[in-house]
Amino acid sequence: MPSIFQRHFAFRHPLFRQEQSTSGVRWNNSVYYLWWEFLRRHDGYKRTCENGGKGEYEKLYADFGNVHEGNFREWWTKDDRGARLFAEPPMPSSVRALTPKEIKELPEGWDSGALLIVAIPLSLRKRFIQQKLGKLLARHHKRKRGQRIHKESRSLYPIAAQFNIHSLKRMLEIYDLHQAQPKMPQWKIGQIFRLGNTLNDDELKGGRGRDNPVAVAKKNVSSVAVSKKLTEAKSIVEGVGHGVFPAFSRRKGAKSKKKTSN
Repeated sequence: MPSIFQRHFAFRHPLFRQEQSTSGVRWNNSVYYLWWEFLRRHDGYKRTCENGGKGEYEKLYADFGNVHEGNFREWWTKDDRGARLFAEPPMPSSVRALTPKEIKELPEGWDSGALLIVAIPLSLRKRFIQQKLGKLLARHHKRKRGQRIHKESRSLYPIAAQFNIHSLKRMLEIYDLHQAQPKMPQWKIGQIFRLGNTLNDDELKGGRGRDNPVAVAKKNVSSVAVSKKLTEAKSIVEGVGHGVFPAFSRRKGAKSKKKTSN
């Protein structure tokens, strides 16, 4: 019989054969996949990978390895890397009574901040036990209603901030297009990704002399939107080099639990 103390993830882990499960999601919709993708955009880390793990980011490399070698599935599964980096400490998945054997199976160094083990003498009155349990929960269960999961993560590399998968994907696509075509006006990038109001054919062609004021306004809105996305994407790329994801620009300078770069 498998142990009740199972590893789990704070967010949905990648699935490679299924589309979705109670705890997983298709691999390319997982936040951990996007962490890997953003790390692949980090120039300094890429140089460390090219040098066989030697260089400025060798401490991070010791954990993440060469993200430019093979595909995501190979990277995630090699040496149980995905679980090693991102899984939470083993614990039961639900409230239950432990058998003497299961108590002996408690993982060494189990996290008392994540798991509360209580001895209940069944000879005591039920109401008294309920009162004591209520007081214990009030003392040890500090999570407030609506509190974000990422703040409670105890993984080696926790997710640093609340995120939106679709938004992170869009940032990455905009970042990649800008890197591939740096001379493309940002308003054009905005039009491709439908950021702001779409210009019609006449506004795109422009007239003689100055552009149509409406077209100018639309271009400005698109440019600003793209600029914000690029700022966020660059901040995230910078953050993964320090073991932090997603490091949004307003969180610039945030540190991970574990220092990973020299």
